[in-house]
Amino acid sequence: MISQHRITDLKLKLNGENVRQIIHYIGYQINRNGKFKLRQEERTASASVDKNGKITDFGSGWRGDIFDLIQEYHELSFPEAFEYVSECLGE
Repeated sequence: MISQHRITDLKLKLNGENVRQIIHYIGYQINRNGKFKLRQEERTASASVDKNGKITDFGSGWRGDIFDLIQEYHELSFPEAFEYVSECLGE
């Protein structure tokens, strides 16, 4: 079980820049403005990352953080998403 303290500490380290890097590492093509295609069939980017690292999918209205994205679009549990993000940040 992941402690709430560890979750809070990791979430405080997230920002637009490192969330964009994680999204790129997952395999999305993300531009310098933080826009990317969540679905391969899209012609234009429908999602973006703001300066605080929050992600919005304008195609569906979905909004969340990197943990939510990994859980929703990659079907991992929160502990799996947490460990993935933690590893990406070198924690």
